[in-house]
Amino acid sequence: MNQLITKIVNHKSETIFGAGLVTASLSLVSGLLGVLRNALLAWRFGASANLDIYYASFRLPDLIYNVFIMGAISVAFIPVFSSWWHKDREKAQHLASATIVFTGIILGIMSLLIAIFARPILAKLLVGFDSRKLNIAVALTRIMMIQPVLLGISSVIAGLLRFFKLFFISAVAPVMYNLGIIIGIVWGVPLFGLPGLAYGVVLGAVLHLIIQLPSFYHLGGCLILQPAWLKEIKTALKKMIALIGPRLLGIVSYQLFLVGITTITTLLKEGSLSVLNFAVSIQNLPQNIFVLPLAIAAFPRLSDLYAQHRNSDFVIVLKNTLSQILFLLFPLAVWIYFFRQPIIRLLLGYGKFDWQDTLLTTQVLRILVGAMIFSGINLLLLRVFFARKDTISPLIASVISYPLGLYISYYWGLKQGITGVAGGIVLTNILNFAILFFLLKRKSRFNFGWSWIKKISIILVISCLSGLLGYGTFKFLISYFTADKVVNLAGVTAVSLLISGITYYYLSLKCKIEEAQFIQEIIKRRRLL
Repeated sequence: MNQLITKIVNHKSETIFGAGLVTASLSLVSGLLGVLRNALLAWRFGASANLDIYYASFRLPDLIYNVFIMGAISVAFIPVFSSWWHKDREKAQHLASATIVFTGIILGIMSLLIAIFARPILAKLLVGFDSRKLNIAVALTRIMMIQPVLLGISSVIAGLLRFFKLFFISAVAPVMYNLGIIIGIVWGVPLFGLPGLAYGVVLGAVLHLIIQLPSFYHLGGCLILQPAWLKEIKTALKKMIALIGPRLLGIVSYQLFLVGITTITTLLKEGSLSVLNFAVSIQNLPQNIFVLPLAIAAFPRLSDLYAQHRNSDFVIVLKNTLSQILFLLFPLAVWIYFFRQPIIRLLLGYGKFDWQDTLLTTQVLRILVGAMIFSGINLLLLRVFFARKDTISPLIASVISYPLGLYISYYWGLKQGITGVAGGIVLTNILNFAILFFLLKRKSRFNFGWSWIKKISIILVISCLSGLLGYGTFKFLISYFTADKVVNLAGVTAVSLLISGITYYYLSLKCKIEEAQFIQEIIKRRRLL
């Protein structure tokens, strides 16, 4: 039994698409837990002031985590570690230990400062909150400031595991994180009230870290920094800092954009922030399950190829990964657009989440679907730049798109409410994509080629056809089965989505799309086993 567990935990994925499938499978589990988490929040709170407070309290912990980890250290660590691993593996391991220790120290100091000064900071940001809401937000924020420290250390470890192709265990970590939050909703809230939600977030972060430690130690990892190592890894640390600087500014722009969106929503009617977060979570679900795993799986490979100066292979991996992303993203965006109302009703329409909340969330989701394609591609483009050790280009895109997008969101939000804010978010993603793509084309000077463009166009067309056929089926069936009953609505929606999926898969095979053929080969192999 122990050998079986060790084999599963240390399973390696040798190809990008294979790694993406492993990660996507576990991301699906994490996504389903995320759906359950949101359903529980909607059932217990509805689109209410209390839920607005909870989401607003997340802003500062997320800002610290994303600025220093997702936006800076993680993208600088893997390219530098990859270069050193091919030169001196012992020094590379010392670099990994130093990065983890410094991450914990930096985030610990920042989190402590935020916790101390949470009240004056939040008073400036949550301008629409009264004193009661502000007091609760301050208390929740102080509890949740433990989260970025734990997730920061865990995320650097996850990046290291992915470099060694241990995608399975790093993909389990988000599952444990969502599980911790669900525990907070189900048991924490009845015991502690709203602070129970914050305790669940901290528990999730603890589980996120603990689950990865066995694999980390199996690789020979160490959470202790020897002072003697600092001299030998000094050059590598300088390179990381040089990469972090511009990226830090870029991610700060994005995080300030999110903070600004939160501030704008506090000026709108109660529940607006909750509605926006629910819609964004559904919009992000396909990206988190399918797109992000592919981008994450490609990043170590792209970094490795660039470190070895294999530029032609680098371009091939980029085009193939982008093709795989669009193969998944196009149909999912189309299906969510057509089935947005039954999706909202089935995922959130329970308890205190009433019909008006459902309609408003549906309207916001309809708009946000327009950002799905562009934000999904941006996930890959950012990692392409980071693999090339280019953090200047994403910085340029950030400082142009996010301030402009925030102004548009503010202007439209005051005029049209939360739907106007959603429209501003869509335009921001489109502008960011346009700048990133322009800069990548200019610097890399590669062409996609007519055959690749033709393939993507075919994928888009058959995605639309599958969505139309599925939605037509839904409208036909719903005329015979009353939608007032959840079981009827769930059954009709499931059948219609299944028809959309089968249609898309069949047409993809007929058009000889490589990704569909790859899936067909996997199915054939499973049948032979």
